[in-house]
Amino acid sequence: MSADHPPPSPILPSQPSPPPSPLPAWRIDLDRLRAALDGAARGWILDAVEETGSTNADLTLASRAAPWGDAGTLRLAYRQTAGRGRQGRPWQGQAGLTFSVALPLPLAPSQLSGLSLAVGLALAEALADCDARLGAAVGLKWPNDLQIDGRKLAGILIESVPAGPQRVWAVIGIGLNLVRDAQMEAALGRELAGVAEYLPALDPTTLLAAVLNRLAAMRAAFIAGGFAPMAPRWSARDAFRDQPVRLLHDGQVQAEGLARGVDGDGHLLLETAAGLERISSGEVSLRAVPAGAGGAPA
Repeated sequence: MSADHPPPSPILPSQPSPPPSPLPAWRIDLDRLRAALDGAARGWILDAVEETGSTNADLTLASRAAPWGDAGTLRLAYRQTAGRGRQGRPWQGQAGLTFSVALPLPLAPSQLSGLSLAVGLALAEALADCDARLGAAVGLKWPNDLQIDGRKLAGILIESVPAGPQRVWAVIGIGLNLVRDAQMEAALGRELAGVAEYLPALDPTTLLAAVLNRLAAMRAAFIAGGFAPMAPRWSARDAFRDQPVRLLHDGQVQAEGLARGVDGDGHLLLETAAGLERISSGEVSLRAVPAGAGGAPA
């Protein structure tokens, strides 16, 4: 077996072969995907399955017994039956790329501050690599979403698995809408965005390769210097910069003010009547203040 085709990952649970079925146009060609990877991403382990409960759960479980090394692992599923979004919300997302990557980071858990923002930035820059117009349209929503014109394009969920002193696996779940899903829009009660709005001749294999290449580069940069060097690039794509916003928890307003970007640790800078506050992501959600509503400092 050649070096370009490494053996199956020892950290992934075995899966029965899926029954033969016609492949939709957006299915991933793993051989072509590997050929499109460069740099550190060329050594990553790639895995795709027809269906699983949750790719994040798969990699979280598998990482506990994983041998330590430098290679990341991709786990992609065409359908997730127990997918989870932020704050434990159920999420399945059949209209897009739904996958997780496990990244070995020689860092302490306390050094992961800002990682979700770094991942979001990598994803946005990967979309720009594919199409400049798409890249220009994408905005980042603190702490872990991508959007176009206020419509959600992608979400990120990160879980960590300690692996010893100064060692942690970051298991990063990503859902990226390829097309707008009317059924999901109806269920969520909100409009969504899709990559196909800008890339009608969408090639998901090329798109996924761009994402993995950017994630590999992000991993190296994050290990070297954390999120701080990336903060200016993130702020340049901040969809809510200098806008009045509310922070909600379980539907209740926790704080209001003007969004003033983020600091080097990935905290939201919120200008309130009491001054500039630094907000950690925690369990709060950011929302725009409706037009005509108060709440922003004078």
